Amino acid sequence: IIMYAVDRIYNHYYAALTGRMQFTNPDPKSGDGSLDIQNLKAADTGTYQCKVKKAPGVQSKKIQLTVLVKPARTKCSIGGSQEIGKDVTLKCVSQEGSPLLSYDWRRVSGTQNLP
Repeated sequence: IIMYAVDRIYNHYYAALTGRMQFTNPDPKSGDGSLDIQNLKAADTGTYQCKVKKAPGVQSKKIQLTVLVKPARTKCSIGGSQEIGKDVTLKCVSQEGSPLLSYDWRRVSGTQNLP
């Protein structure tokens, strides 16, 4: 994504990321190679690796980034006949969200509050 070597920053490898990812410190040779990511996108989720080279060795560390995405607008509907003795399906669908979505149904009106 971005590299610093011989007093120069190389950040033109991926056009889609240009301007969104930059070193926190404009002079990484000071020892701070932290990365700023601007305008996070769901596609930025992934494993990132920082590799530091200085003779005679190399050190690297990986960090897992999970970009949280709020659930998309929920679509609800009723399927089936709403008559005594019949089966009915209460539908609730959200096409997007991270981490994995969870659903919690409760009856909020009537004589009893039920989970």
